[in-house]
Amino acid sequence: MSIARDKLSEVAVIVPCYNAAKYLARALDSVLSQTHPNFHIYVIDDGSTDETARVMRPYSEYVSWVRQQHAGPAAARNHGISISTERHIAFLDADDFWLPAKLERQIALLKQNPNIGLVCSDCETLKEQKYTGSYFANTKVPATGRLFESLIRDCFIFTPTVLVRRQCLTEVGQFDESLAVSEDFHLWLRIAARWDIAVVPEVLAVREICPEGLSSSTRPEKYLENGIAALENAKSVCNGLSWREARALQKAIAERYYVFGSYLLAGGHPEESRTKLTVSLQRWPTLWRAWVKYGLTMLPGSVSRRLLESRRRSVSAMS
Repeated sequence: MSIARDKLSEVAVIVPCYNAAKYLARALDSVLSQTHPNFHIYVIDDGSTDETARVMRPYSEYVSWVRQQHAGPAAARNHGISISTERHIAFLDADDFWLPAKLERQIALLKQNPNIGLVCSDCETLKEQKYTGSYFANTKVPATGRLFESLIRDCFIFTPTVLVRRQCLTEVGQFDESLAVSEDFHLWLRIAARWDIAVVPEVLAVREICPEGLSSSTRPEKYLENGIAALENAKSVCNGLSWREARALQKAIAERYYVFGSYLLAGGHPEESRTKLTVSLQRWPTLWRAWVKYGLTMLPGSVSRRLLESRRRSVSAMS
């Protein structure tokens, strides 16, 4: 179902949902409570089999609601991008929600500086009905500007905090649907390679970690594989990087292979671990941690497990 509108809105709010009926009304209400009123909501139902249709009925006057066969969040967001026409696009997953001033604060920044392609903000996390703190409370807030290097080292952009110019997506493309996870990180990198990014240091969105959510149900191996794929692809498509940015990307890829190799070693798979660590060292030969783990893969399994466990106990004792 699609709702015809009399005038073009300023912001397309794209809400993908998949069996998230118990959270959806909260998300939609948080958008309808925005102090910036010039937006339109696109709910992309990714093949839900729960009570999503019932939840949507009271919102039919305000929302364009379309259904698709289950294809994942990247495909759902891309569907929303393709059917919307607004100049600016915001993303909100059905189990997350916004604070009232979110759009107002971010639209103001985009209007002030045409070089800014994407605005994000601090984000609070809600888990098991408890707030666990905001992201920027324990880390340095990046300054507005060319933030590719910062983003490579630490993905500080959370999807429900994003407001992006449509022009950015026209230039770099949409979400990569081949990535089950890390598709958002991949897109932010492609934008950061071309545009300035603005960071609002205050909490403007809340993301809830749900047991049935994608972040909780995805295997660690899938996260590691997709994280590497996202960086490898970014290396091939992000043209015009400075020497420092290209170097940071190369080191980040090496670090990801190191983390994957460490995970496999801890899981008792020394040969597979050695393969990942070899790639890590090829990408960054001075990564000493990878050399240490590589050496452990050559030891008998019982010896390497004892050494790893001893290391974990030492770190735990110091923390």
